[in-house]
Amino acid sequence: MPTSISSTSNYVGKVAGGIVGASFKEADTISKGLVTFAQNVNFKLNMRRIRYTDGTQAYSCGFTPAGAVVLNERVLEPVKLKNDIQVCKETFRNTWSEDLIGASAANPNSPSDIMAAIQAEVLAETAENTDSKIWTGNSATSDYWDGFITLFGADSSVIKAGNGITSPNAATTVSNIEAHLQLVVSAIPVNLRRKQLMFLISPDVADAYMQFLVSKGTANGLGGNANTQLVYGRYSLTVVNGLPDNTFVVYEKKNLVFGTGLLGDHNEFGMTDEDAIGLYTGMVRGKMVYNGGCQYYNSEDIVWLLSTT
Repeated sequence: MPTSISSTSNYVGKVAGGIVGASFKEADTISKGLVTFAQNVNFKLNMRRIRYTDGTQAYSCGFTPAGAVVLNERVLEPVKLKNDIQVCKETFRNTWSEDLIGASAANPNSPSDIMAAIQAEVLAETAENTDSKIWTGNSATSDYWDGFITLFGADSSVIKAGNGITSPNAATTVSNIEAHLQLVVSAIPVNLRRKQLMFLISPDVADAYMQFLVSKGTANGLGGNANTQLVYGRYSLTVVNGLPDNTFVVYEKKNLVFGTGLLGDHNEFGMTDEDAIGLYTGMVRGKMVYNGGCQYYNSEDIVWLLSTT
């Protein structure tokens, strides 16, 4: 069954520039390199961990072994996904691109401008969806992999509400953003505080913080500081569109891993005119295949606050 197409064009006259699609959120996690990327992962990635328990003791003559070394692993299993599209060129006869199809009733050509626009839309939509899957994917309710936040929610060792953080149980707003940031910073383990940490916030939290800074006269509110990195104390705050509202996450980049076959697969959408390869069906097919999965090494080195929890 071909991909559904709804066309309401009543074109008469000139075409105004290019074809404009919907606006998409930015796929921040991959484009900004916010986690560690493991490529060539098409089955399983065994993430090896080592734990050492200190064996320091009072001095005495002789040799008294103490302490402990524990080796174990976590496994990242990517999920393979595809996106198949098939459209009939005849459908585009009533659009602005009829001339590109040609005068022949056999529709020997595909409308190149529409095909390019479809390709751009598919890639943009997939990038946005992938960013959301990285954080909130849930294998229990879909064919996706479990995203980091889904994994955090099921892991009692992650520092979160009820395990190191007393939840404010309230949406983050201008009036409480400072208190919420203080909760997160206070929960960061001492051994991590001087490390290079990723401090992520959702877009609504960023908006609340900017309004808070404006109210304090720190930002002018006229756009002059629009491209300035948000900072709280010694921490740089990164806005991630894929995060759900009221979310804060702090971790070391090396701790969180996104595994995939090739990152390039997430930017590859092939389209073929079946008439051009001798099938003469009047159809154009498009296909995208990629995989992905999320995992992390150390639960106790992750701080996650969903302020409404």
